[in-house]
Amino acid sequence: MPTSQGKSSTQRLKEILQTFRQYKVIQNFSRQENPQAVREAFERLGPTFIKIGQVLSVRTDLLTPAYLQAFKSLQDSVKSDPFPKVKALLEAEWQQPLTEIFDYFAEEAFASASIGQAHHARLKNGQEVVVKVQHPGIVADINVDLALFEKAIPLISYVPESNVIDLKSALADVRRSLDDETDFLKEAHYGERFYELNNNWHQVKVPKIYPEYCTKRVILLEMMTGKSLRYLLEADPKAYAEQGLTNGEFKKDVALLLVKSFMKQVFEDGFFHADPHPGNLLTRFLPTGSPGFASKKKVGVFAGVDYQLKWQDEQPDYAYQLIYLDFGMMGELPDHLRSRLIDALLALYTQDSQQMGEAVLHLCRLEGPFDETTFYGELGGFLERYANLPLKELDIQAVLGEVVQICHRNNLQLIPQVTMLMKALSTLEGVIEELDPELSLMEVIQPYAEKYYLKQLDVADSVKRLGLDFAKSSKSLPRLPARSLQALETFIRGKSQVTMSFKEQKQFLNRLESLSNRLTWALIVCGLFIASALLLGIPDNPTTQRLGFSGITLGLVVTGLLALQQLLSWWRRRK
Repeated sequence: MPTSQGKSSTQRLKEILQTFRQYKVIQNFSRQENPQAVREAFERLGPTFIKIGQVLSVRTDLLTPAYLQAFKSLQDSVKSDPFPKVKALLEAEWQQPLTEIFDYFAEEAFASASIGQAHHARLKNGQEVVVKVQHPGIVADINVDLALFEKAIPLISYVPESNVIDLKSALADVRRSLDDETDFLKEAHYGERFYELNNNWHQVKVPKIYPEYCTKRVILLEMMTGKSLRYLLEADPKAYAEQGLTNGEFKKDVALLLVKSFMKQVFEDGFFHADPHPGNLLTRFLPTGSPGFASKKKVGVFAGVDYQLKWQDEQPDYAYQLIYLDFGMMGELPDHLRSRLIDALLALYTQDSQQMGEAVLHLCRLEGPFDETTFYGELGGFLERYANLPLKELDIQAVLGEVVQICHRNNLQLIPQVTMLMKALSTLEGVIEELDPELSLMEVIQPYAEKYYLKQLDVADSVKRLGLDFAKSSKSLPRLPARSLQALETFIRGKSQVTMSFKEQKQFLNRLESLSNRLTWALIVCGLFIASALLLGIPDNPTTQRLGFSGITLGLVVTGLLALQQLLSWWRRRK
């Protein structure tokens, strides 16, 4: 199969091998040396290898920090195609001349990346738009690279250093990502959905997609004016951005908005921008007197009581907008995955290795032999290292990196949705580090995680389940003394022997004692509720009615105190 440049598969393979030799890719990569040379080689070889680098950029279990940083900064700028080729492709896609659609169409592209290039244009109705058109033949080029890579896997497997990477899994991730990015209809659909969920959320703006002009190789969207975030990152912090505002102050505001926006996408929408690098973000100031942004609140009912949650802090006096671009790489987290992520965060706060392990296992697939004791033991050690550490001092990238390493050592592979989230978080953290190094992602994540947890909490269902548990416990309660005596007699007569050996025995016994105390109180309260309900059931007897109401009141008070004790215990562990 020839490439778009007329190269055969053999010629393309020769080009890849020459580039690998020139930049010593195999030697450097296997020894984790000279990451810039490997990055330059991948950029030179085009979109397939750029995507391979991006997939590897979240593998903290495989790569050194220098390599991770180099792969995060992969750029895919290429020379734009001449206008006659672009015009021919567009008119073939739309089946009509450009002059029937546009009053104006810029022949020179203002941006060109590995997949496509972008042109300014103006529709007949006067709307300024951007036309993103795929490079002719780019899909064929990518397919040639992927086919060559697939054929090379058996040969590469003989290289000793290659066994640290699951090459087939990496190739599948690359193919899946490139399939999405080269299907502009998918990107158009993603853009429409992102627009509906995020446009005008606080200061966030998203360009409108015009689906009637979108095809597998063309996207037409609203033109958004503004400056790339790269300009702000490179600006002197002490210089004034606008309206008496320094660049340093503006950076802090943008950083906080960017993190809040991303947390909203993850925890509320379950649909997030997976490539929030500076080239995909614009900022612009609005004219003096532009309308402000009203604070939004979420109102609901919790256990019969109205509550309000503020989604937004006070807004700055000046007006600006943060604009998202490029929707080819998006991530999606269904409710069940978000719930597992919340479980993992709560486990991190409460130092609960059991809960953490259960949550992580639901976010992974098994790739080989698995030892549960070893896995939970490593998680326990991991949590101990973060015990008593203030929330703002937690490095989310380091935390995620350690979890990935534990999974890798135990033959667990994170599912693609979580890998995509980690990639996005990795990119976001790099941007935030440049905008506002003092901003803690974990401190911003916490309230959003709590809001999502509260949103998912079904009080009625929880009460029903609690009632069933109490009923089962009450049914077994009368048989408990007899069975306990029987067990004691068995031990006294020497008919039974129990040998227990486990790690962290003291901690286990303390937890067992705490659990026993809670069970005792639960049985007492359960018995109190049942007895009170029976008393209330006796008709025409004021005394039993009063006793019944008193019993229920006492039970509710004890239940409330126990719940308060549990909340205080959680709070102390988090502090």
